[in-house]
Amino acid sequence: LRDLGLAEEALALATPNDLMGENTYCTSLVGEELGRLRTWGTQPHRRSDYELASPEQICDLPQNLLEPLLVGGAARQGARVRFSTEFLRCEQDSEGVTSWVRERDTGREYSIRSRYLIGADGANSRVVDQAGLPLEGKMGVSGSINI
Repeated sequence: LRDLGLAEEALALATPNDLMGENTYCTSLVGEELGRLRTWGTQPHRRSDYELASPEQICDLPQNLLEPLLVGGAARQGARVRFSTEFLRCEQDSEGVTSWVRERDTGREYSIRSRYLIGADGANSRVVDQAGLPLEGKMGVSGSINI
């Protein structure tokens, strides 16, 4: 985020590291607590490991806050960001990438020409699949929500 010029804005939106003390494991939001772990460098014996790893401080910035920050930063750099658009396929040549997409609202299909293609579409990524990149490990073993 620092390289994108978004670090200060991210820190202003995020929960500071000092308030991120523990991960709590429960059977449900109101269910039995199964355990608690001090995390993210909040344990005294691990704090220096985290501080030495990066010039930026670790913080908690959930997706619902991070995504608008990234979209705004990309748009300020000239990117055209499309939502409700499904990636179908792509072809790469020496000049860049042609991607074919479908607008989910209208069903209209069209191509987009770009220098790069970024696959940020999760573990079932068509981009990753089409690029032939392997994903290791078991997928979909847990969930996470912002409260």
